[in-house]
Amino acid sequence: MAYDDYLKIRTWSLDGKKTEHITPFVQSKAWSGSYTDCARQLSFSATPEALCELGGLTRLYHEADILFSGHVVSRKRDTTAQGHILDCTALDNGRYLKRNSTYLAVRGQTPEAVTRQLCREFGILTGSIAATGISLSRNFLGVSLYQIIQTMYTLAAEQNGKKYQIRFLSNQLQVVEKAIGPDSLRLVPGSNLLSCTSEDSIEKLVTRVGVYDDNNHLTAHFDSPNNYVALYGLMQQAIKATDSEKPETAAKQILEDNGIETTITAQCIGSPKLITGNAVVVEEPVTGTYGEFWITADSHSFSEGVYHTKVSLDFRNLMDEQTAGSVPKK
Repeated sequence: MAYDDYLKIRTWSLDGKKTEHITPFVQSKAWSGSYTDCARQLSFSATPEALCELGGLTRLYHEADILFSGHVVSRKRDTTAQGHILDCTALDNGRYLKRNSTYLAVRGQTPEAVTRQLCREFGILTGSIAATGISLSRNFLGVSLYQIIQTMYTLAAEQNGKKYQIRFLSNQLQVVEKAIGPDSLRLVPGSNLLSCTSEDSIEKLVTRVGVYDDNNHLTAHFDSPNNYVALYGLMQQAIKATDSEKPETAAKQILEDNGIETTITAQCIGSPKLITGNAVVVEEPVTGTYGEFWITADSHSFSEGVYHTKVSLDFRNLMDEQTAGSVPKK
């Protein structure tokens, strides 16, 4: 039996009173996400008989495990298919983090405490929330829940050097520390790695960080330790120095995150473990790709009993860094 045969889609009506396994009506389906999107997406094409109401709950199962749980946000028909195909897109509960905003004064609270507070207030269920133990203070004025949570974890990451990923497991919010773990797969040609491409780019390269005071005077600058100014030219990113922030730390992080960008794209035999935030070990001799990499985007396609996963990889452990809000005035 093909792996795809174990993957089922079940939908509910908007009022929750009707439910149906629509897998027999589904012609193709795709499940995807990236590290800058807290909401994962499920898209599928089905015949009109399928229960697919706008706003209705939709779940993707692998046997008894829920891979995706969200709501239909768009439906489309067109004349080329003579109305016989319904294209549907569903987003998981991460969309509530993006679509809800609030005003919040954080005073000596940890990111994990603020996350749970916001989720209680907006009725979002929580699962495992990474603990930092780092107390922070910040004002958020009309900012989305996602920006608040991600900013808090970004600020904590600047202090402890760790990276974090927001995602949903079924309908529960998780904040996970990005680290090598049991879900890390080894990708090898002739086994589960079908193809691999490698691309190097300096399009987004930053070679210097300039630090400016409140009077807009340059007070310090930090160059890339790899002599990139001489090699590739001066490309400066300017930041403001404040009493409560360490410009040296911020500059180091900016240079690290905006160095030479190496992007690996791998086409693999499908696996639910190949999702954004997880790590993989790649052994590919043609492109010379060896070592540990982080999944920055993933796309899972299921069609005619075949399951493939395409992943974008980066040797850097990246997180969607946010700097919403402001430091309280003393």
